[in-house]
Amino acid sequence: MKKILTIITIIFTVNLCAFAQNTTINFQNNQFEKQKRIECHKQKRDFDLMLETRLNLTAEQKKQIDENRLEYRKEMQKTVKKMEYLSKKIKRIYETKTSKIQANVESTPLKLELVLLKQKADKIRIENRKKFESILNDAQKAEFEKIKQEFHNKKRMKNNTSSK
Repeated sequence: MKKILTIITIIFTVNLCAFAQNTTINFQNNQFEKQKRIECHKQKRDFDLMLETRLNLTAEQKKQIDENRLEYRKEMQKTVKKMEYLSKKIKRIYETKTSKIQANVESTPLKLELVLLKQKADKIRIENRKKFESILNDAQKAEFEKIKQEFHNKKRMKNNTSSK
């Protein structure tokens, strides 16, 4: 009887430790994702501030840009929500199927749809950038190219130092 109780206690303890470790990992991943989102928003704010100060946008240009941004955001939110839904659905398929082959077969149409949605998101981004650039005059376009180059160089420098 003592052996059985000891074995049950050990199994329970091992399961509890595994659960606690998994919870810690999930918490750390969530914290990392949260920090990543905060950093991304900070970079966007910095970029927007740089655009505002260096491009000398008129009130009419700012209004057009804000309208375009709202339209862009609505389109992207719909697309991103669909992409997240499909990703979760694909993940669930792999978690529930015992055979990887069966999971691959079932998830292939969803993966194809996900690829098409990613292409749609890229197309929306490109259209948004073109709309933005069409609002600018020639001097502002030249300055915008300089800003983009500086921003990308800064981002590359940061990525190079963080990867070492």
